Parts: sequence; C-alpha cells; structure tokens
Amino acid sequence: MTPTKVTAFKDCAYAFRLSIIEKVPQPLSVWTVKGVLAHKALDRFYFSLPAAERTPQQARSIVQDQLIDSRSRGYAAGFLEGLPESARVRLGQEVEQLVLNIFTLEDPTTTKVLGTEIMLESPMSDVLARGVIDRLDRDANGDLVIVDYKTGRPPSHTHEQDKLAGVLFYALLVERVLGMKPKSVKLMYLRDRMLIEAEVTTHRLRAVEGKTAAIWSAVRMACETENFRPRPSRLCNFCAYQCQCPSFGAPATRRPPTDTGASEA
Repeated sequence: MTPTKVTAFKDCAYAFRLSIIEKVPQPLSVWTVKGVLAHKALDRFYFSLPAAERTPQQARSIVQDQLIDSRSRGYAAGFLEGLPESARVRLGQEVEQLVLNIFTLEDPTTTKVLGTEIMLESPMSDVLARGVIDRLDRDANGDLVIVDYKTGRPPSHTHEQDKLAGVLFYALLVERVLGMKPKSVKLMYLRDRMLIEAEVTTHRLRAVEGKTAAIWSAVRMACETENFRPRPSRLCNFCAYQCQCPSFGAPATRRPPTDTGASEA
C-alpha cells in the first residue's frame, strides 16, 4: 500500500480496480505533466546543488534543462511533442513559476536537505507499505522534517486532515525504517504558495497505521466479493475512466479472479 493507493480506494473503488489492479492506462494531461516536471526540477535543485548555490537563476536553468530532456526522452516526450509550440511555451512558464514559488515558502540556501526522492518500505500488518518521500530535511534542532510538494489546489479546511494523512504515512515509514520519529511534516502547495505544517505525534502515526490496515482489509474484501462499487463525486469530472464506469452508462464488467493472498497492492 502507498498513500496514493489508500486515497484512490477511498475516493472510488471502481477507479482503483481499473487503475491499480487491472492497470488500465490513463492518458497524460497538462496538469499531470506539469506536476511531474516541477517535482523533477525541485529534486535536482535540492539534491545536486550546494545550499549556497540554490538561487532563482539556477532554478530557472534547471527547469529549462528539464524541459529539453523531457521532450527528447522520458514518459512525457510524445505528449510534449504533440503540443502546439505556444502550449509548450506556456507549460514551461508555468512549471518555472511553480519551482520559483519555493522561494516564498522557504529559504533554499539555509535548508539542510538530507535526501530527495527517498524510497522506503516496511511490512505493516500483512501488507507491504511503501512510499517515495519528496524531501527529508533536518531542522536547526537536529530533528527530521518531511516535505511533500503539491502542484494542485490547496484543500479546504475540512479536507486538510485528509491531505496530511498521506504525508503522515511517510512519517510512519521513516519511524519504522530509520528508527527516528520526524518532528513535523510539511505540505508545500507551490501554485498558491501555501504551507501546511503539522506536528508528528505517536497518536497520529498509530491512527495512520490503523487506517492503512483498514483500507487494505477493505481491498482484500472487495477482491474476494467482486464489490468494487463506483463512488460518484465531483472527482468524476477529472476521471479518465468515465467511458468504462457503470455510473456513466457503461456495462458492469467482472474482473478475473485475483489472488488476495498477495502481500502488496
């Protein structure tokens, strides 16, 4: 289980089935590509540059290099080549602005980064928990801080805890794998230059652990009973599976039998 898969199953079990279990491909979108490019640029910006050299000029240069590389190779090469020149230019400008907005959220020259794009995994109950952390920092007091970049719209106050649950999942992995409980987690919403920060407590980590186990149990039950029901919501407006969804008139289909004894979903 990963934070993305936990969220996907909660949002819509039917879309989870198509995306995670059957791996039905989804078309790339401008928003997806923009987010991936911004993440890759920030990864390189913080990982490859000494703190003193993390300037806006360097950030712009990295974004431009990333755009050139992505057009010639990588998962989005065909998508970028298929865009009109004006759309490519606009996308590049928007990616650059997302990356530059980091300077309004923190001072990169004083940020002590321990690592970026860190893959961690650990058994949790009878499932393998896995996550890739955007950034792991050490603060002035020597405590660990997890940073997660977001390129979409910030959540409303009522949904803020749902977004924090994903990054607290990473904190749980850090505690399990590295043996140290992070002091805090940060969600950096680059588009709106908004920072959401929360203290990591033992109570919050145990809550995330319990929630993950419950979602995994629900996934197993759905596999055993063939009960992946659609959950219509405003998210349907952005779903690539509408043409395959019973809620939008598509015929219901049955999934081939699945071995629910697997340790990972």
